[in-house]
Amino acid sequence: MHTEDRSIHFSTELLHAPVQHRVPALQKLYFDLTQTRTGYDSTDFSTPPQFRFHSKRDANTQSVALFLPDRLVLIEEWAGIPLSGFLDKVREVGPRVLGVIGQACFLAQTVTLRSTFELTHFDDARVFLLDHACRQDGCISPHFQRPIAVGGLRFVLPETPAHRGAFHVIVESFRHNVKEIFVEVKAVYGQRLEGDAMEQAVANIEEVRGFITDNMFPYLEQFDQPREAIS
Repeated sequence: MHTEDRSIHFSTELLHAPVQHRVPALQKLYFDLTQTRTGYDSTDFSTPPQFRFHSKRDANTQSVALFLPDRLVLIEEWAGIPLSGFLDKVREVGPRVLGVIGQACFLAQTVTLRSTFELTHFDDARVFLLDHACRQDGCISPHFQRPIAVGGLRFVLPETPAHRGAFHVIVESFRHNVKEIFVEVKAVYGQRLEGDAMEQAVANIEEVRGFITDNMFPYLEQFDQPREAIS
């Protein structure tokens, strides 16, 4: 398996006590962000109570800051920036939003990261996952009697005394490239983000990224071997 994955999605939800956002305050926030490296190209205040700042680089790649009554959501879809750039946005936007809403901390956080891994010894990720890793060769088609477009695995890893956050993991064949494995990890952190809140938020995101590189990669790589090596 190729050691470098391809990051395609970063997002985080920073939950706070419910508020009613005021458009003038968000307009000022938008202007203030344009004076930084993490600004957005346009705004949309047309569908209250949901407001957003956004930038679109091509048909798929976009950056969004979504303002809901109980949370700030930062999204990089088909990410056109590295994770470090996303972390800079979290550091920049998060404290400003707390100032706008007049609150001292965020109450909880979710993190969602999506990546793809390119296989070395298999040309079809469906065969790799279902027939090879899960030993389902010949067990599916007789019952479903139709082709499989996407197949995979789902894991829920609860929080433990040794591991913060509950992790929801999806591993699938990637529908846009049959030779790639799609991995999504969504983490839910229920603790308040107080004190140096943004550095804790950033640390949570980095922890999820570390799970993809340090745990998901070796998990998948153990199966991406020449067939005779593990038959």
